[in-house]
Amino acid sequence: MSRSAVVLGATGLVGGALIARLAQTGQWDTVRLLGRRHPPLPDARFSAVDADLGALAEQASAFAVDDVFCCLGTTLKKAGSRDAFRRVDYDFCVAAARCAAEAGARRFIIVSAVNADTGSLSFYARVKGEMEDTVAATDIPLVAFMQPSLLRGARDETRIAEQAGEKVLSLVTPLVGWTKAAWLPIAAETVADAMVALALHGPETGRLRLRYKDMHAYARRLGEDE
Repeated sequence: MSRSAVVLGATGLVGGALIARLAQTGQWDTVRLLGRRHPPLPDARFSAVDADLGALAEQASAFAVDDVFCCLGTTLKKAGSRDAFRRVDYDFCVAAARCAAEAGARRFIIVSAVNADTGSLSFYARVKGEMEDTVAATDIPLVAFMQPSLLRGARDETRIAEQAGEKVLSLVTPLVGWTKAAWLPIAAETVADAMVALALHGPETGRLRLRYKDMHAYARRLGEDE
C-alpha cells in the first residue's frame, strides 16, 4: 500500500531525524517538505515545496496526504519576541492542522512539549497548550502530540539554557532513569522514530499525547520492523 506524507520543519533537530527515518523505512512513496528552507532530499520520493508558513492556505492542496508530520517550533530567544514565538508555535502549527483537515489527511502528528498547559504561568507552556487544544479540535481522525522534555542531538545553533539543563539532567538520569519520568531528556532520533512508528502502527482515530516512556515504546516498535 502506497503512503504519502507532508513534513513541516524538516530543517530542525527532530525534522532532520524524521526525514532520515522516512527515507530508511521505505513505507512512503511520496513525501513533500513544506517551508522556506529545505534539507538535501534523500531520494526521488521526496520533493521540496517552497511555502510561506504564514500563508499555508495557498498550499492547501499539498496537504492531501495520509500523514502530516509537523516539527515546527522555536524559542523565545530565537524568535525575538512573544508575538514572533506565538506566530511559529501556534499560528503556523494551527494553520497546518486546518489545511490537513480540509485536505482530508488521516493523521496529524506534531512535536509539542512536556509542559504544554493552557493554565501555565509560563508563556511558552501556555502557547503550547493553546496550540494543542486548537489542533485537537480539528476533525482529523488521528491527532498525536509528541511531548518531549529537553531534546538531545546536534543543533546548528547554541541554546545555552537547554544545554545547561541537559547537563544537570544527565547527572541525575542514571539515578532516576528507571522511572521513565516525563521530564527526562530524550534523543531527537527517538522522537522521530516514535512519530513514524505511530503513523505505521498507531490507532486510526483519537487524540494522543505521548511522553518519554510512550515515545520510547513506539520507537522500539519501529526497531522491531527492521
